[in-house]
Amino acid sequence: MTQSTVHLLTGPSAAQALRTLLPGDEVLDVVEDFAHGPLADADAIDPQARVAWWNRIWWSMRWLPDIDEAFLKDYWHCRKQLFRVFAQRHPLCLWLGDGAHDRLLLAMVCAHAHVSQPVMRVEVSGKVRVQHNGHVAMGMCDADVLRPLLGSAQQLDVSSRQALAAEWEYWQQAAPGWRELHNGQLQQQPADCFDAALLAGLQQQVPQAAAQLVGRVMGQHVMAFVPDSYLFWRLAMLAEAGKVVLTPQPGRPPEVALR
Repeated sequence: MTQSTVHLLTGPSAAQALRTLLPGDEVLDVVEDFAHGPLADADAIDPQARVAWWNRIWWSMRWLPDIDEAFLKDYWHCRKQLFRVFAQRHPLCLWLGDGAHDRLLLAMVCAHAHVSQPVMRVEVSGKVRVQHNGHVAMGMCDADVLRPLLGSAQQLDVSSRQALAAEWEYWQQAAPGWRELHNGQLQQQPADCFDAALLAGLQQQVPQAAAQLVGRVMGQHVMAFVPDSYLFWRLAMLAEAGKVVLTPQPGRPPEVALR
């Protein structure tokens, strides 16, 4: 009996859209973002360093006290399903945007899929009308956007899979930082690469809502999508370093000012 294909992507709304479009296949929303943080144990059964990294991110957002528990519940469920499909050797189809996470997700899958397990990919960049600053994330795509791409998956050959698996191994050994995909090549910057922009934003208007500052820096960075959670974590690190003051606000992000 032919096994059904398991579709992997990041973005709950896009995952739900694919479940509607492909009711006979399994769709797994991969709860991760390999664009930042340590990757050494990111594919391990018990990824202690990776979980500790995510806890650092979520604990910096103290106005959302349950976000870490909600994330970890989805994170562990996803990992169990992912290891299951590796063990059962289902054909895999990855739906990919054009970010560093997408590339590293593909590389991780190639490193773990059995040689007999088909690995396919659907690249949405340049094929869909939705984009922001020229970039596409799967989370931006709904059923109408994805429907024309059904049946367009391309299977990776052995040499491509080996090259991607080697790429995953390389980045697992790299120091933690912020990763972007430029012209098809992964590049890494220091974890604090956005600190200068955050501090510069505070020179113009202080104090101000941290969410306003974070949103402005996100909009200014046109080379990749930057999650607000990463920038809130950087503000927390700047506060620990004594460079900014964070004033808590009930039920919402703090106000921030230069110290």
